[in-house]
Amino acid sequence: MRNETNKYFFIGLVVLAITLAAGARADYPPLCIEISPDHPLFLFQHAGDDSFDTGAYAQQVIQAWTQLPADLRMLSAMQVEARGPDTASRQAWFRRLLMALQDADVPVAIRIGDGRAAIYHPLVRIEELLGEFTCVKGIQAADIPFEEYPPPGATESLGPAPVVKWLADGVETAARYGRFFAVSLDEVRWLRVMANESCLPLYQRMRECAPYIVPIAACRGAHVIPQISALMGMWLEGAAGQWGIGPDSAWHRDARFIAPGIVGIADPPAQMPPALYRAMILDGAMTGATVYSFAAGADLWFGVNRGPWDESIEPTLRQILDLGLIARKEFVDKKTRVAFQAGLARTPQDFHVTLRDADAVLDAGNLIHAAYGMERPGQISELIPNSGRYYWIPLLSAISTEAASQSFEVIVPPGTQPSVESWRELLGRYYQPDGEGTAFITHVGRGLFIMNTRENSVEPQTFRLAAVPAPVRGFEARRQEDGVLVSWPFREGDLTYKVYRRLLPDARWNLVMGSTESRRYLDAAADPAQTIAYAVTALTEDKEPYEGIVNYGEYLALSNVESRIAEEVIIGPLLGFALSQPVAAAPAPPPNPAPWWMPAADLGEDRQPIALAIARQIEALDAAFCAENLDGVMDVYSADYEDETGWRVLYVRRAYQWFFEHYNACRMDRQIRQWDFSGYAGNRQVKALLYCRFSGYAISDPGGRIADVPAWFPRENRGETTLTFIEEDGAWRIVGSSPALPNMRDILGFSASPFDNLPVGPDR
Repeated sequence: MRNETNKYFFIGLVVLAITLAAGARADYPPLCIEISPDHPLFLFQHAGDDSFDTGAYAQQVIQAWTQLPADLRMLSAMQVEARGPDTASRQAWFRRLLMALQDADVPVAIRIGDGRAAIYHPLVRIEELLGEFTCVKGIQAADIPFEEYPPPGATESLGPAPVVKWLADGVETAARYGRFFAVSLDEVRWLRVMANESCLPLYQRMRECAPYIVPIAACRGAHVIPQISALMGMWLEGAAGQWGIGPDSAWHRDARFIAPGIVGIADPPAQMPPALYRAMILDGAMTGATVYSFAAGADLWFGVNRGPWDESIEPTLRQILDLGLIARKEFVDKKTRVAFQAGLARTPQDFHVTLRDADAVLDAGNLIHAAYGMERPGQISELIPNSGRYYWIPLLSAISTEAASQSFEVIVPPGTQPSVESWRELLGRYYQPDGEGTAFITHVGRGLFIMNTRENSVEPQTFRLAAVPAPVRGFEARRQEDGVLVSWPFREGDLTYKVYRRLLPDARWNLVMGSTESRRYLDAAADPAQTIAYAVTALTEDKEPYEGIVNYGEYLALSNVESRIAEEVIIGPLLGFALSQPVAAAPAPPPNPAPWWMPAADLGEDRQPIALAIARQIEALDAAFCAENLDGVMDVYSADYEDETGWRVLYVRRAYQWFFEHYNACRMDRQIRQWDFSGYAGNRQVKALLYCRFSGYAISDPGGRIADVPAWFPRENRGETTLTFIEEDGAWRIVGSSPALPNMRDILGFSASPFDNLPVGPDR
């Protein structure tokens, strides 16, 4: 009882300190750049090549900067890094690099911390750089681990971990120099910062220096939705003056997506469809992100794979600017009626009280299921909520102050809603849907967002909105000696107009005239030999219903006050006059280009029932593994099972038992690649080539300090194994596997130390 009393006394002191600090901040200089919904910040990482030539790196960055369109340069900075084996060499690299970039007037953010490489540049050296180089607009750190907790049973605080202290001091250093500090984290690390007792000094410093801290939700791994929800909450409660999202094509590889309908491990990794960059950017815009940080330089305008930039990134950035789609804080505040507050955590097990509501991969995720829908958490990564019915639910810190929480109608503590159904019933009291249909639909501020929710499967989805700004229709284009004249009819509700142009076959629209009351536009620069399309939009009070279908990879972003482009007029070299016509819809992807689960359609009618029966057994294995039902798992294996290394059924039982004893949140990814009936006529055996991934998380490492340690098997052959089935007593069971499934060596490897000789491979 005394420890519990001390715990809440400690929390009270921290909350009091935060409240006092908010009203007594140091007199820091203003932030050296503007960051707002009208003036967002775009950060573009340029890692250069692998050479240690600072001059060549500087020239690469300068060249990339000058190639960026001038109107985007006004909102941007390049993110650069140092190389070298130690602090002195990295500091010298920074100084040589920054001298060249300052002379070229290139604004930059310098990476000072890299958790993956365990590099944390000393703050005293960072101060030297901030004092000397005005081209440095901010500092940046990424991939900082927050999974470490105090030793179990510790009754006295050992103080913040070194990385927590480094970050807290870094925030204050940036504020003293009027620079921003962007920190990019993946997994559920931002939620850990907001809940873990050992991180409270960092969170207090963030609140004190809120205008200077830029927390970024990196689009990596399976936790993007809770990460966005956490940063929304951090921003709304005042611990950050702005926040950002980090679109990254590596998310597609993390999700083990190969192509629509196909999952697994590709070598080389499959390219992410460019449209998913648009989904990531719009996720940020609709939730109020004002910083957009791009880590995959290869996908940008200076990269070797610039297709995503041309097809998705640049057009989407321009659209959110042109239509004002980044939600302002007051609009997000008004939209969010319910919030969830994390519980204070001293141990990894404490944190799971919060995860039970807030994350569906590491725990039950009751709130996540209720608010967003999750198809197969931990198996199919979710980037786009399956429902916009409840907008986004912000996650607040364990020490959110009462003043910061007053805008919400209800704040839900962890563990008070026992099920998905109870959460859904609670949310239903406070939210009304913004539209109808199976697509994600939400309206916040000036933005209307309609998105297909399937990240890796083809499923056309419907939408219907009762009233949107009515498009301008019935306009015309006429060639004249002085150019092309575009004109359009009068409408009572129109206030101002914009005109867009594209040069065929380019599909991207460019704004050529903005915010005019005139109903005419003369394009004096029109090339008589060029086929040109024009479109007109209006800031209007006229409304009409809007319904349709969004296909795979289709993400609509509309203005609630300005009409969309619904018609275009195309005038070619041989035409003197043309009338507008409806914009042709994008071609729909082929239905089900690849099956998600079992490609058995090409089997003969006599074999399809057998394949279906075997597939159902694999589904039974999936269900039993997820339920940690050892007997259910073993029911799928034959008593005569033997793998290619000679291990038999008791080995199988012990391997699964070990996994269930040590890991939670068990999941099975699965997809049948190929059927082999060549042995059916002789020995009545059928083989199936199966991609599979059995995974789980230990609440902590054996020492109780490192949280949510992942484990998975199989770990070789790209996760593909051939299972041999035989029919016994009316059921098809696994009688053999190659490579072995399970492989105890795979499983024990996660418990081995770095000094143990236990490489991945057969368990001989």
